[in-house]
Amino acid sequence: MTPAAFAHQLVAEDIQRDLGTQRVGRSVMVLPDVDSTNTYALNRLTVDGTVVFAELQTAGRGRLGRPWQSPRGASLTFTTLLLEPPGRIAPTRWMMAGAVAVAQAIARETDVAPVVRWPNDLYVGPRKLAGVLVETRSLPTGRMAVAIGIGVNCLQQPGHFPPDLREKATSLEIESSQPIDRTALARALLRRLDYLLASHERPTDDELAVQWREASADLGGRARLLSDGQEFGGQIIDIHPATGLLLQLDDGGRRQFDPQTTTRL
Repeated sequence: MTPAAFAHQLVAEDIQRDLGTQRVGRSVMVLPDVDSTNTYALNRLTVDGTVVFAELQTAGRGRLGRPWQSPRGASLTFTTLLLEPPGRIAPTRWMMAGAVAVAQAIARETDVAPVVRWPNDLYVGPRKLAGVLVETRSLPTGRMAVAIGIGVNCLQQPGHFPPDLREKATSLEIESSQPIDRTALARALLRRLDYLLASHERPTDDELAVQWREASADLGGRARLLSDGQEFGGQIIDIHPATGLLLQLDDGGRRQFDPQTTTRL
């Protein structure tokens, strides 16, 4: 299958029709190509709750500037723009809610059950399926523009991944026994994002932490982290939207780690 063979292009009207969200998806656009949906959202969008999808990103990226590559029409790559008032800075919550929304939407729309891996990735077994990237920008009005970028590998086959990633990456097409409907998955994702981040009924931090734990295989496992130029190892004790990851260090004691300043090794 060549990239041109991916069928069923996304259509903004199909995604938005009867979506039923309160904030996320009040405006939806689909671009044939863009450098990065996060960059586009932060530089060009001005309406709260707007979502921009791209069939191809020419400079897609993950955390720490790592490249995110996908053939045209093979993935769901999109950004939700939220305009937050001054003082409401919650990057850990935004990232965690994004990952939980992806896990829940995929489980609802497919027969694949990915697990969340702190801070921002979703895996099926040892292979990465999706990721979340949160970026922010201060506006002249004093408000904060929040770009919640999500990428989900949907229709790729192993040959679509670079050789060095074929044992590390996967897609819904590879993992599922059912056809993958990107439009249905996009709608489910926007609904879950709206509920977790923007609805009047959105969960508290503690309630979001419970949903994260249900979707994660991290608790009780080991992790190696890089923070402030120093490497740490230990057992994951807890994860919380307000305080980040709590690690029982191998050399004794416990320490909290912020996902915005921590790399998982």
